[in-house]
Amino acid sequence: MRRFQPILIATALTSIALAADFELKVSKEELNEARVKLLPLHQKLGKPKRGEWLAEHEERGQTFDQYLKSDTIKPWGLRNTIYIQPIGEFSTEQQQVLDETVSFMKIFFGRDVIVQPALRLELIPAKARRIHPQWGDEQILTSYVLYEVLNDLPANAAVGLAFTASDLWPGEGWNFVFGQASLRSRVGVWSIYRNGDPAMGDAAYQLCLRRTIKTAIHETAHMFTMLHCIAYECGMCGSNHRTESDQRPIYFCPECDMKICWATQQKPLERYEKLLKFCRDHGLKAEAEMYARSIETLKK
Repeated sequence: MRRFQPILIATALTSIALAADFELKVSKEELNEARVKLLPLHQKLGKPKRGEWLAEHEERGQTFDQYLKSDTIKPWGLRNTIYIQPIGEFSTEQQQVLDETVSFMKIFFGRDVIVQPALRLELIPAKARRIHPQWGDEQILTSYVLYEVLNDLPANAAVGLAFTASDLWPGEGWNFVFGQASLRSRVGVWSIYRNGDPAMGDAAYQLCLRRTIKTAIHETAHMFTMLHCIAYECGMCGSNHRTESDQRPIYFCPECDMKICWATQQKPLERYEKLLKFCRDHGLKAEAEMYARSIETLKK
C-alpha cells in the first residue's frame, strides 16, 4: 500500500555514504559538559506507583554515554527530513494544533518537517479498524499504519509519522495507545483523539497542544533510537495512562536531551533559546521556565 508521495528518486546508498559529507557542528565533549551542568535542574523519578509504567514494565534505561556507544539512527546526510502523514479529517482547531506541533518539532529536532496531503480514513481497511468492545470508540490498528501506510518513505526521509484524530489501538490485549513507533523502521503514529477538545476555550486548547507536542516528540525520539527514560521526570518517560502522561513535562532531561542535540547536531544554548520563545508565545509556562533556567545555567 503505497501512500507517501516520494519527493526524491530513491538512491541505493549505504548508511556510511549517507553521512559521508556530514560535518559535525557539536562535539560529544561539549554536550557532555552541558549535560553535567543541567542535571541539577531536573527532578529524579521516585518509586513508581501502582499502575504506572515502571511498575508494570521492566526498562533498562539509556544514559547519554550508552546512546553514543550504541548503533543509533541519526538524521544525517541524505535522510534529514521528518515527514508527517495526516489520516482522516480534522476540525479547524485540531488542524491548528497540528500546525503548531509541526512548528515545535522543527525547533526541537532542527530539521525540516513536511506535512503530506491527508489520506481519507476510508483507505484504512476493515481488518485494521474496530469498535472498542466496552467503550464503543472507533479505533485504527497502529501496526497497519506503521507497516502498510508508512511503508514507502521518501528517499530523504529521516522518519515518517502518521497523525490522526481517530483513536488508536496496538492489538490484542490493549485498550488504546496515544502513539506508537518502530525504532528501526523509522515510522510512528500518534493521535489527537484523547487529547481533549481544543475548541472548548483557551485552557482546553493549550492542554491539547501540550499533549500533542509531548506525544509527537516522544515518538519521534524513539525513531532516533532513544529508549524510555527511567531516571528523571522527562518527556521520554513511558506512561500507562493519561494521568501519568500529564504529569510528565514536554522537555527532556539532560541525559535524553543531549541525545537529541547529538543526533540532530544542535548546540544546546541556541536550541533552548528558540524553544523558550515558542513556549512563551504559546503559553507553555512550565516549559518556558525550564528552558529559561537552562539558558541561564549554560551561560555561567
